[in-house]
Amino acid sequence: MSDAEQSTRPRTAPSAVWLRLGVAIWLLVMMMTIWGGQIYLTRFFSEDQNADATVRATLYAGSLQSAMQRHSIVPLLLARDPILIDGLHLGEFAEADARLATFREEIGAGAIFLLDADGRVVAASDDRPRGENNSDMSYFTLPTGDAAGNTAFSIIGGENAGYGFHYSRRLVEGEAVLGVIVVTVDLGLHEESWRRARVKVVVADGEDIVLLASEPNWRGNTLSNILANVGSDTRVAQALNEARRTLSSSSYVYIVGTPHLRNEVSVGFRGWNLTYFPTLEGVRARVNAVLALVLMALAMVIALAFYLLSRRTRAESRRIQRESEELRLLNRRLSVEMAARKRVERDLKDAEQSLEQTSKLAALGQMSAAVSHELNQPLAAMKTYLAGARLLLQRRRPDEALSSFQRIDDLIDRMAGITRQLKSYARKGDVDLEPVDLRTSVRAALGMMAPQLGKMAVTITTTLPSEPAVVMADPLRIEQIIVNLLRNALDAVKGQTDRRIKIFLVIGETILLAIEDNGPGFTNPGKLFEPFYTTKKPGEGLGLGLAISAGFATELGGRLLARNAPDGGAVFELLLPREQSQTRPRAAE
Repeated sequence: MSDAEQSTRPRTAPSAVWLRLGVAIWLLVMMMTIWGGQIYLTRFFSEDQNADATVRATLYAGSLQSAMQRHSIVPLLLARDPILIDGLHLGEFAEADARLATFREEIGAGAIFLLDADGRVVAASDDRPRGENNSDMSYFTLPTGDAAGNTAFSIIGGENAGYGFHYSRRLVEGEAVLGVIVVTVDLGLHEESWRRARVKVVVADGEDIVLLASEPNWRGNTLSNILANVGSDTRVAQALNEARRTLSSSSYVYIVGTPHLRNEVSVGFRGWNLTYFPTLEGVRARVNAVLALVLMALAMVIALAFYLLSRRTRAESRRIQRESEELRLLNRRLSVEMAARKRVERDLKDAEQSLEQTSKLAALGQMSAAVSHELNQPLAAMKTYLAGARLLLQRRRPDEALSSFQRIDDLIDRMAGITRQLKSYARKGDVDLEPVDLRTSVRAALGMMAPQLGKMAVTITTTLPSEPAVVMADPLRIEQIIVNLLRNALDAVKGQTDRRIKIFLVIGETILLAIEDNGPGFTNPGKLFEPFYTTKKPGEGLGLGLAISAGFATELGGRLLARNAPDGGAVFELLLPREQSQTRPRAAE
């Protein structure tokens, strides 16, 4: 072959060969990365989801346990209810029906009904037939056959119709059995919430029989039979089983051909177990998302490699890109400036038009909220006294009822005084001060809080000095401050088993009144005295009591402080200057 012929044969450029080789190697690396990443991420996210599923199953079990415990104490309370006992004696059950309906609304039970000694329905919270004989039902036979008189638990029904869960306890007087009170536990809401959340949950008893399930056709069957029947023998299922063994991931079961994890926790009630079956769809989605990011990163690296190879057009591309970026930046700045100017002009115009109206509405809102907050306590006391007066009149004790009406009249005068005080507070005007013995104010506030204290088992320790603790103040405002602090202390100790409130009164150059509770305390004491700041649930408080009390204390020349107690709980301290004159405080009303 001549030199001319060799010179005319096309030759493969070395750069093209290396480029092809690099692309092939890079594609191989990408495939290995995707394969290995899928294995690792599937194992990692499966373990993560399994941990999350365990937490969720524990929450479901805790909710069930709480519902069962909450309902278990109701028969004990109703078995001692005088209204039900009197109804069984007299054969009149109108008040008993109202009583059971009230309990049902408060605890959210399915139904509460009362059986007489023969097992007939005589009172109920619903419209079930009166006189219906339930003597053959387990919720009647179990408590009547229990010599100890304990609360019995029974399960009635099954399968697709669902089970009925009942707590029952007999009502006795001496050794005579008057009847049986039955409380139905409505667990259908739990099943409905599982179905709405589209999760698969099963609750089985100690014998593996399904009592509750997100799938109604699973009730009454055993969990082992359910898992055996919903398995899949398709090729897809076999491939997934093989993948699971290869990846050494958490074991899972098939339900309608879909793999699920299995998380079982104890409900803590009569050997019940809750089994939660989370799907692997979330794991697949997360794995695909991560792999998509990896592919995007690899694609960006490939794009960068091609960019580095195209060196001839690099300078021109940079110049065009720089000029385009500058134009976009200028356009963006101009658009932002124009939009900002229009927005400022519009906001300024709106602000000028609504400034006066906003200030009026703010003052009106603060005033109305303060009136509502301060009148809640007298209104609650009036409601209690009215109920007591109604009961006394029914029992033909008019003289004692007149005493309750007198207390209501005093509370009306107090409410009128509160409205006058709040109007004066809104105007920030001066108030008429007189010598006040804080010992008398503490006793008056405790008398005002008597209805609330009577509804809660709480130990109140009062430490008062033997000599008068006299300050120059408005008696009504002092009592309002103490009532607000006591009310906050009662709200704080509601969740405690041993509820304690301590009241200290210390005399010095400055008189200190401290109210301490053993509640949970607070995390941000600095915001407690801000208007409308509250840690209570919506509907339980406006967040104005402490703000108004702090304002009253400042007007009287003192301070209202809050801190956490060293041993837990909260402490509120009212500091007021001591009156040095010999003026005697007004006598207690």
